[in-house]
Amino acid sequence: MSRRGGGRGPPQGGGRGRGGGPYAAGPGGNCVCPNCGKSVSHQAGVPCYQRKCPNCGSTMVRQ
Repeated sequence: MSRRGGGRGPPQGGGRGRGGGPYAAGPGGNCVCPNCGKSVSHQAGVPCYQRKCPNCGSTMVRQ
């Protein structure tokens, strides 16, 4: 006789957990302007793509 949910087999649910996903790079690092090359330190909780370059105003990217 087979019961459902008997505790055997692989665990169910393949969630990634809190925060990040495949693109989170952690709290360190730099944000770099792809236009002029200006580099500024990354601020935790603020994605680089939401920051503007202080030199030219272009959108920054994570280094």
